[in-house]
Amino acid sequence: MVCRTCHSGIHKRFDEMSLAKELNSLAELKRNKELNRFFDWVTKQKIS
Repeated sequence: MVCRTCHSGIHKRFDEMSLAKELNSLAELKRNKELNRFFDWVTKQKIS
């Protein structure tokens, strides 16, 4: 599970086919450098 902000960010960066074929697990998502930068940024935000 990922938070709504991260979920939306993932879908803004990758199309459905890429997610299904290449980034189809939490482990694969965490290995992606672009997403890691985004996840780091999200953790520093105040989300209400």
